[in-house]
Amino acid sequence: MTNATPHKRPIDDGDWNMAFLFPHEVAAARARNGLVILPVAPLEWHGPHLAMGCDNLLAHAFASRLARELQCPYYPPLFAGTERQRRPETLEALGFDRGARIEGMDFPANSVASAYLREEIFALIVRDTLDILLGRMGFRRVLIVNGHGADNQKDVLNRLCHEFNADELRVKWVYPGFPRSLIAGAIGHAAAEETSMLAACWPGCVDLSHLPAEGALRNVDFAIVDGETFDCQPTPDHTLRENQDPRIHASAEWGERVMAEATAEVIEEVRRDLLVDCVVQAGKRA
Repeated sequence: MTNATPHKRPIDDGDWNMAFLFPHEVAAARARNGLVILPVAPLEWHGPHLAMGCDNLLAHAFASRLARELQCPYYPPLFAGTERQRRPETLEALGFDRGARIEGMDFPANSVASAYLREEIFALIVRDTLDILLGRMGFRRVLIVNGHGADNQKDVLNRLCHEFNADELRVKWVYPGFPRSLIAGAIGHAAAEETSMLAACWPGCVDLSHLPAEGALRNVDFAIVDGETFDCQPTPDHTLRENQDPRIHASAEWGERVMAEATAEVIEEVRRDLLVDCVVQAGKRA
């Protein structure tokens, strides 16, 4: 079937989502550098002011930026992630009783639960996806863009990297939109940083009017938490620190700056670590 007037496609705007590519386009990109990007993160509560898909939406946007620069496909975003119950010292820092049983960010006051998978199921899903990409589909390298910072999620990805990289570096994972300057410090949840980045990438997924107009935001009431609290250094009243309050400090412009900074850093890493053979081969042809 042909059309007299071709429809505009996502790739025409530089979007390399594999779901919208024809087989010959995937094959040509695979032959060029062998790289595919895999964005992954769960549906998760991010306060009443951010869309439930925040982590995956950031991973999706970051994967799209990287793919556009590296001219490679990215796998359709994988909505999958895992969590564990909070440790007693973290619960106390948040303002809960040390004996409470709370998984991840699913605080009792939340109106909707997060879609966390059991750790072993998450591991199986990601492993099988890597097997498909590296085996059946014939890619040589996979860059995982992991939008979820749970300790056990990171542990799973580290184990899988160790497994798949036994003979050569084939799999690497990175965070979306967090440059080294931010990763070096404490990262919060649904606070000014994430709100700013989501506003930069998906502005329709941020609505600060769902937060109270004034007053401190208690951790236990909104599940909006600054990084210092996660590091067991809470405020005396277990509220969000003013410098991380999204009502005051969220900025799409700031979010765009850090996303751009992180994109440049990761592209440098990928070219150094995952695409080094492509650089060598290109040098030989020249």
